[in-house]
Amino acid sequence: MGGHASGRLKRLLTLWFGLLFGVALVTLVAGAGRGEAASQLKGSFRGNAYGTYANAQAGPVAATLGRSAFIPCPCNGTGGKTRSNSVDSLDAGRVLKAGVLRSTVFTRKTSTSARVRNTSTVSGLNLLDGLITADAVRAVANTNADARRIRASATGSSFVDLRVNGKRVADVSPNTRINLPGLGYVVLKSVKPGGNGKSLRTVRVEMITVVVTRENDFGLPVGARIVVAHAYSGFSRNQPKVIVGGQAYAATANAKIGDTLQNNIGKAAFVVMGCEGTGGKVRTNNIAALSAGNVLSIGSGRTTAFGGRRGSGTVARTTATVQDLSLLGGLITADAVKAVARDTFRNGRRISSTQGTEFARLRVAGIPLPINVRPNTRLDLPGLGYVVVNEQKVPPRGSGGRTQVNGLRVVVTRNNLLGLPVGAQITVAHASSRVARF
Repeated sequence: MGGHASGRLKRLLTLWFGLLFGVALVTLVAGAGRGEAASQLKGSFRGNAYGTYANAQAGPVAATLGRSAFIPCPCNGTGGKTRSNSVDSLDAGRVLKAGVLRSTVFTRKTSTSARVRNTSTVSGLNLLDGLITADAVRAVANTNADARRIRASATGSSFVDLRVNGKRVADVSPNTRINLPGLGYVVLKSVKPGGNGKSLRTVRVEMITVVVTRENDFGLPVGARIVVAHAYSGFSRNQPKVIVGGQAYAATANAKIGDTLQNNIGKAAFVVMGCEGTGGKVRTNNIAALSAGNVLSIGSGRTTAFGGRRGSGTVARTTATVQDLSLLGGLITADAVKAVARDTFRNGRRISSTQGTEFARLRVAGIPLPINVRPNTRLDLPGLGYVVVNEQKVPPRGSGGRTQVNGLRVVVTRNNLLGLPVGAQITVAHASSRVARF
């Protein structure tokens, strides 16, 4: 009897110690996991990359070039993966032609270091009717951090067979300036570092920057500025609790629409904000007019972006407004189309809104529509396809997705008299916004 009780006691003690060991092991593993995540070098990434850009003074060329192959670098990084965006070709007439444009962003973070490397590569460049040519132009912006210092460089940036004014240019030093007769000048391999190297360091690399200072045969106004191959990267010790993002543009067309029309529309009046926000200011971009034959015509386009603190919350808000619109040979017309996307993070909650999206004297196939069109209204376009009016994608609460609004999105599903291929899409007035925990 005593032996039986003693054996039972031993089994109970064995089971009890086994349970204690298991709980301790689980706690140890969970604690190690939390410690590993918490031990990552504190800080946030910055940056972006794109193939080409032209300022508003460049006129219609600004819409064509836009920020081609644009890609942002997330504040919380890419997790060791490379993200990319590309354009198969770009044609702005005599001003600029290029083959493939590809932009990438990459980050990696460990307990002792952080690295960000953003790139833009433009191949087959012909700028200003052969005044500047290159087989390839590559901008690389590197930023590396450890617990003590943050360093940045343009290492890896290069030209392949660069020629300016018909002469081959080799071994380009940073910020090389060359005069362009009858036009202005070009700055090659512009490298602009920023920050103090302790709490923040950034570097902006722009491989070709054309500045127009004289009247010229290309019709580019004085003050026009064209950039080819831009890369920007940075690292900040500041790690925000909430990050923002968003972009807006007046109009765009997808790749299936054909190179000519896509290049004519570009991403007109493009504006974007990174996850660090806009520094308390509202960013704006404007385009005076845009015409792509009888397919699309607008009198003006204006976009805005704001990201940062407002009141007791963090706000990301973008808008896109198009005036005097004529689309598809007058099949769709409007005095104004406005898209608004707004996200607010307050008291641990995200609230999304599209309030302010509206239409003035919008007509589709001769039918007048109200100022407040019901979201995601789909209307047939006889002999062409359909249009989605006030297209909205609002993410569920707790999601890290973007709030997106398209004022109008045309989809071509049939052969048509305008010559638009099946699968073509045209978007007018796009706005998107995002707020999320870091």
